[in-house]
Amino acid sequence: MTKTGSKVIPQLNQFVENLDSLSLNDREAWSGFAKQLAMVEAEIPKQMKPLLGLLSQCRRGIEAIAQKSLSDYLALIDGLADGFAAAVHYLESGPDRKAIVQQAVDTLEDLLHNVGVTEVTEHPPRNDSVMAEAPVTLDDLAAMLVQIDGDNRMEWQAVHTALERISAAEDYPEAVQLQLREARTRLSEMLENGHPFSEAFAETFGQSLQSAMDLLIDGTKFEAAAMAPQTEPDGELQETLEAAPAPSAPAAEKPCDTEMTGASDVSGEDAADCMPEDPDFELIGEFIEEGSDLIAQAEEALLKLETDPDDMDAVGMVFRAFHTIKGTSAFLELAIIADMGHHAESLLSRVRDREIRYTGGYADLSLRALDMLKALIESVQEALGGGPLMKPAGYNELLKILSAPEAAGVSEDSHDAAAPRVGDLLVAQGKVTREDVESAVTSPRVGDILVAQGTATREQIEQAAREDGADPIGVKMVRTHQASAKDVGQALRAQQRIKNPQNVVDSSVRVSTSRLDRLIDMVGELVIAHSMVAQDDTVINGNNHDLIKKISHTTKIVRELQDMSMSLRMVPLKATFSKMTRLVRDVARKTGKQVHLITEGEETEIDRNLVDVINDPLVHMIRNAVDHGIESPEMRQEKGKNETGQVKLAAYHSAGNVVVEIQDDGKGLDRDVILKKAIQNGLISDGAALSDREIFNLVFEPGFSTAAVVTDVSGRGVGMDVVRKNIESLRGQVEIHSVKGVGSTFKMGLPLTLAIIDGMVVRVGEETYVIPTVSIIKSIKPEPEDVSTVYGRGEMIAVQGKLIPLVRLVDLYGLGGEDVDDDHMLVVIVEDEHHKAGLVIHELIGRQQVVIKTLGETMRHIPGISGSAIMPNGRVGLILDVGSLMRYASRDGHDGSKDKRQIELPPLQAVA
Repeated sequence: MTKTGSKVIPQLNQFVENLDSLSLNDREAWSGFAKQLAMVEAEIPKQMKPLLGLLSQCRRGIEAIAQKSLSDYLALIDGLADGFAAAVHYLESGPDRKAIVQQAVDTLEDLLHNVGVTEVTEHPPRNDSVMAEAPVTLDDLAAMLVQIDGDNRMEWQAVHTALERISAAEDYPEAVQLQLREARTRLSEMLENGHPFSEAFAETFGQSLQSAMDLLIDGTKFEAAAMAPQTEPDGELQETLEAAPAPSAPAAEKPCDTEMTGASDVSGEDAADCMPEDPDFELIGEFIEEGSDLIAQAEEALLKLETDPDDMDAVGMVFRAFHTIKGTSAFLELAIIADMGHHAESLLSRVRDREIRYTGGYADLSLRALDMLKALIESVQEALGGGPLMKPAGYNELLKILSAPEAAGVSEDSHDAAAPRVGDLLVAQGKVTREDVESAVTSPRVGDILVAQGTATREQIEQAAREDGADPIGVKMVRTHQASAKDVGQALRAQQRIKNPQNVVDSSVRVSTSRLDRLIDMVGELVIAHSMVAQDDTVINGNNHDLIKKISHTTKIVRELQDMSMSLRMVPLKATFSKMTRLVRDVARKTGKQVHLITEGEETEIDRNLVDVINDPLVHMIRNAVDHGIESPEMRQEKGKNETGQVKLAAYHSAGNVVVEIQDDGKGLDRDVILKKAIQNGLISDGAALSDREIFNLVFEPGFSTAAVVTDVSGRGVGMDVVRKNIESLRGQVEIHSVKGVGSTFKMGLPLTLAIIDGMVVRVGEETYVIPTVSIIKSIKPEPEDVSTVYGRGEMIAVQGKLIPLVRLVDLYGLGGEDVDDDHMLVVIVEDEHHKAGLVIHELIGRQQVVIKTLGETMRHIPGISGSAIMPNGRVGLILDVGSLMRYASRDGHDGSKDKRQIELPPLQAVA
């Protein structure tokens, strides 16, 4: 439902109740009813002509009842009730809404004609409804002006109505009429174009009205004014209104209704409302959704063309996107989108026909057109709420450039031109055709498919390729017994499927995220409920084998359902990485650098709730990598580096986490500069001994920046502290590795999901904990001699000849109760990145998938705890964050004793 519908429908429903409650003899009440309806009409967008016509007929009927000019009131009241119901149906975008509204209009016209109301008032344009009993004197008008509350458009509409009525009366001299008409015209423009009513406008409008009243009072002044030509409005009023955006042209000359050819494309004023007169809100809503998807696909394809301007598949994808947007918007009478789509399509058509190449200015122009279409679609979505659809800033200029790019100075910049490609040289020499080159580029090679399938190694493929003969690589592999005919046949079929992807298309259904979240939450609750049943004492200790078998079967089904629901939450990082490609391009151009972005692991999946959260940290770090990390081309050349810097964005899974790396080959972090700046800012004391890791982590402090110059790209010290806070709030961590003069690597580690975790349930004292299985290497029962104390490092345990830290959870969390005897010690070996540790526990209960529950404020910041879970016995178990636990346990070193700093945990309540 639109914003207009949400606001107006309750008022229409109230009007229906008024029809039943108002007394037919209460003329004042019915007149007030008509005024209320006139105000509602002022809220209806002018594009909803059928609805405005219906409400106008309803208002005529109410005015007729107020004037007692009827013989059959009851029939008219029934008709009015049907009319308001039809209006509600229209605003709710019900089926056949236009036909239902027209039927209600016809019914009301017949009723009004049959009961003797012969005067037909044409429905005026939006905001020009004349309310019953409007003020008819300048004094009344002045009183209304004094009572206006700021930018209340309804009250300004009432002022406009009063001016209409005064002008129609023609009771005032011509000089006064000129003054009033000028004020009314300006007020009409403000109302029609949706401009805000400022205090300055109200003041100058009041002064203009006072001037008209002075003309009436001062006869001499009136006579002089009547003799003088008055073609200009009051000076102050004119000055105020000229500061506002220009008014729209008359409907007959609406600049949005342009043809797609000729100079008319770029004519007209930007202030015109370009929404169609009678929009189909349902179809436009579908267009917005489809158009947004097409824009995203086109942007991805355009960025592919940045690295390969001759990729005709990408060109075709962009062309089809522009063509679809143009055609659909033209059908929906969204002329400004259709015009922009047409010219953008024409530009890509020239690229497709190889008339121009997607490089230099043509690449920039294509991206500008894409951004403009994106802005237009967003404007249409906002206009559905009842506002106007305006041309964005720069629309006309861009349309003019698109219509004649070369005349505007657009060309293929020489410095962007790529070196001659091997395929182009072979075609020029007549050794191959252009079709052969395109086929070789776009077709996947059988050898690559065999390697990907694990059937052959890269060395075997290269050895077969070096053999004499013109046979295909697959034939050579079979002949030399390096691959079977079956394997080569499968590779050939896979090659055909890849070349013709349209033969394998998955169908999909759009589902709202709220319904999806609800489904996943219910699956989580099902997992908890099933676990309680499966581990109930009645089941575990019972002798009903059939029941146990059925529960075991149900466990498998619940596990599969849980895995499937988890996969629904996962989305690839490809869309996020694509945005970074555009960011690198824009920042590099702003800073005058040459930067190439390499992406790896785009198909790595992550919980969709994390995608939006990591977007801002990625933007900050990549912007810093390009602006601060990568040197200028001249500086890189002096250092013997390639003029084009590289930023690598990669994602992969590690130890149950998703790791996102941003690596650059720039100048790296300067340890000494960071130390000096930190001392200046009072972050550390002079002479403090810090490791490289601790020094590099200082860049995450609020307001910290080593940039000598603040630019519009970065350098204010705002952002990196937000990066760390955002990542740590998701149970993640961020690390920095840097070598001066070589480059830097920023690494973000994030949990795979925020919903469910596969863990090992353990008992420590009387408490239950869950250790994520992805962090567990193994569990052991060490011999007493394997445990020792190392000076400065605390308790250690020997595992396969290596010493790793030993963490006693009983001591760390101050759980009390029995300590574990070294002769009967049970240790779970866990790892985080490249670090390992042993956790001392009392009992291994078993592996279990648990639904993660968020912790309250009391336990949110406890080190080593990432969440909680409801256990089968109804108690709450805490989920250990292995990385945080090891960092906390090793902080400040170890003194060799078991009494280390304790973390106080509040008591956990069982779930009834």
